[in-house]
Amino acid sequence: MTNLPRVAMLSMWRDDAQKNLRGRALHLLTKSYPAVRWVWVVGDTHDDTYRQLVDVINEVRPCRQVDLLQIDTGIIGDDPPTRRRRLGATANVWLDMIKDTDDYLLVHESDILSPMDLIERFLHHAAAGRCPIAGWPILPISDTQAVFYDIWAYRKDGQMFTNGAPFHACYKPDEPFEVDSVGTAWLLAAEDVRKGARFGDDACLTLCAELRAMGRRFWVDPQLIVVQPRELWISHSTA
Repeated sequence: MTNLPRVAMLSMWRDDAQKNLRGRALHLLTKSYPAVRWVWVVGDTHDDTYRQLVDVINEVRPCRQVDLLQIDTGIIGDDPPTRRRRLGATANVWLDMIKDTDDYLLVHESDILSPMDLIERFLHHAAAGRCPIAGWPILPISDTQAVFYDIWAYRKDGQMFTNGAPFHACYKPDEPFEVDSVGTAWLLAAEDVRKGARFGDDACLTLCAELRAMGRRFWVDPQLIVVQPRELWISHSTA
């Protein structure tokens, strides 16, 4: 295990006490990769999300290493620009918590369901030179149908993806393809953050732009599916 790349898995929480918090937290902690630690930041919450997460962490110790912090950004409002600015400020607290020993960072929204071997599959891409690498997020709309979920973050050549096929001109169903920005669940090199890359007023779009300026190319694995549960989805404007 000592020779494996070290991964910090980053998730944010806000007002999640009544949103299957324990189940979601335990799901995040079931990843099969052995050289991982979890970094959780509770931001601007108005309920007992933090206390419930402390209970989960105490339950899984010492088998899981979880760093937990609660902050208040002071950013008030839920219109899309304010919400993104608050997300960016909260996410930068994550980045301040990375360690010199971390090799990769896995940004993983706290309500997303992902494969147990997600980290191994991302690292396989990184070893092949595809990093940052993102999964393919879907939102089930019925028991038999799903749409592409993160149309705001996934972009290429100035164009957002669409919910349905063909999604974007760059899309390939059976092999990794390049984009300009990603979200939901994705892996990046920790060294880029140590060099100063940060989230900003446009949340992940700002970080992606800074990584591209560093020379990074973004990839998506369309076969690596991650799921936004229907019962936890809240519609937000993409404006």
